[in-house]
This record gives sequence, C-alpha cells and structure tokens, in this order.
Amino acid sequence: MLKKYLYILFLLFAERNFAQKYSTDPEFEAQAIGGKAQIEQVLQTQLNLPKLIVNSDFKTEALTFFDLDSAGNAIHIKIEGQVNNALRQELLRMFRFLKFKRTLNLPNESRPYFLNFSLSTEKYNKYIKQRTKFNLKNSKPADSSFVVHAKADRSPLYYRNGEEGLADYMLSEIEYPKIALEKSIEGTVVLEFIVETNGYVTGIEVKKSVNGGCTEEAIRFIKETKWNPAILNDRFVRYKTTYPITFSLRNVNRGNESSSQTIGQ
Repeated sequence: MLKKYLYILFLLFAERNFAQKYSTDPEFEAQAIGGKAQIEQVLQTQLNLPKLIVNSDFKTEALTFFDLDSAGNAIHIKIEGQVNNALRQELLRMFRFLKFKRTLNLPNESRPYFLNFSLSTEKYNKYIKQRTKFNLKNSKPADSSFVVHAKADRSPLYYRNGEEGLADYMLSEIEYPKIALEKSIEGTVVLEFIVETNGYVTGIEVKKSVNGGCTEEAIRFIKETKWNPAILNDRFVRYKTTYPITFSLRNVNRGNESSSQTIGQ
C-alpha cells in the first residue's frame, strides 16, 4: 500500500515537473530576432514539403519546446502533437534559419521556451504561389551546410540589373513614413541580413534604427527584395551582408510621399 502511495506521489510530481518544464505560459514563448514576422518570412520563403503531405489536405498545430545556446540557436528541440515525420524534419530544418533572444534565466529549466507552428495545405499553397513569381536563372547546386559566409567568389546581386536595378526598385517602392515626414525625421537605417541560397532574405537585424516608422519601412522593403545568391566554389551559399537605407527630406518629391532613399554596401 505504501509503495502504491509513493508511486502515485511520484507520478503527480513528475506530471507537475513536466508541466513546469514545458510551460506554455506567455512568458515562456520564444522571441525570434525579428519577431513573428521573421518566423513567417522563413516559412514563406524556405519551407519545402513533400507533395504527399500537401496533397493530403493537412492542417496541424505543432507545439515545439527547446532550449537556447549562447548564440541564440534552438537546441534540444521537442515537437508535440500529431506531426508527420517528414513535416517534423522540415520544422527542425526551419529552426536553423532562426535565432532567438534569451528572455529567461532559469538554470533549472533545460527547455523552457516554446513556439507553436500553425500550418495547413492552404497556407503552404499560398507560400508556393508567392515563390513561383521568382525563379533563379542559371541555377547552381546549393550548399546545404547552413554555414553563413561573409566572403565569396561573387557577392549577392539584386536579381534585376544589380545595384542599378535595386536603386530603381527602391525609388518606386519605398514611401517616406507619414510620421517621419510630419516631424521632419531623417537618418540612415542600417540593416544586416542573410541572402539565402534560393535568393530570398532572412535573418534581418537592425544595426541602426531611425524613428518615425523609417526602420519599419526599411525592413518591409528589404524583406521584399530578391537576389542572385552569393557563389563560392561554384555553389550557391548563404551570405550575410549589411546595407544602409537613407531617408532624406531633401529628396522627397512634392505632391507625394515617395523619396529617393539610397542603398549601398
């Protein structure tokens, strides 16, 4: 009888400890660098699922728990829920595109952070539809090591006419934020980001911000750019670069809110 009583106490303790260890309290939710928009950017541009899963008209909630290493990478990832093995492996791959802020300091918690992925055939098809608008020309084998380079045989180039094309695209797309215009805010936003092997941008980090909505507008613009990836040893590689985007009131066209912000390395 005593053994049975002790066993029940053990189970209750284990269950309580498990709940604490894998808490879904909001304070335990992982905060990706770049926020939830960065997570969505990675899913939109990098997620690749087998046709077998997509054709099954799937819809799933994948609750993940993990710890962070000193560099903000997810480690010891545990995925809960009814998740197909192929999808499980792909979600694990998605984590390699993300870095997180360490918001907890709990030495007794080995995996305190959580993140929930809500995925479906409908959502994935939207991602694919958006991606089909951009296909790399002269494709090369892609490096699969996930190493991020700062030097290469050829740096990334904007996919349409290089720097000149990027400047033209910026002139037509960036809008001077209303608040910045009203308060006469000027300055240079400096963004660091990774150009992936498929030409899309991930890992946007703000190295220098400007108030009045200028930083948010610069991020929005960079997220929409597409590139011919960096080349190293005749392979496409991940490449980290830094770009400044200058908001200058002197270049605002009268009668509208567009401006001639410039971008360069």
